[in-house]
Amino acid sequence: MGWKDDLNYGLAAFGIKIPETMPLDALAPKLASAPLRNSAALIAVSSAAFLAAERGHNPKVNDIYDAMIYCSTCLSVGYADIFPRTPIGKLIGTILMTAGPALAARALDGQAQDDTVGRADAIQQDILKTLQSILDRLPPAATSAAEVQTPQT
Repeated sequence: MGWKDDLNYGLAAFGIKIPETMPLDALAPKLASAPLRNSAALIAVSSAAFLAAERGHNPKVNDIYDAMIYCSTCLSVGYADIFPRTPIGKLIGTILMTAGPALAARALDGQAQDDTVGRADAIQQDILKTLQSILDRLPPAATSAAEVQTPQT
């Protein structure tokens, strides 16, 4: 039994099933391609869903603004005086708190430069060369216990 089966078992209580053809690993690059737009869309969609799930069940969720406050804080610090009371509301909060911080951080990082990956690789190569030169200058390590000298006490 894989993770999708476990997740589908848990989501069955909410009447939700992950489609077999949905590659979850392909979702992250799509979200990261336009992080600010996708963060705003995620807040809008999740706020509407949270309002639909919590209205009438949660006295602190009276309008879309209450739902937006809850959903937007789940993307960052998680501070609010609103807590979900319905299973669907809790599921929405879980999803937002899991993916939200990374998406919000990506949105605030700004547009990545095309040469960012190349520069990071060059820096890693420089570090590797420096470490190799340090290693080359060190005396050879003792290979057996007989070669290791212990101080006399």
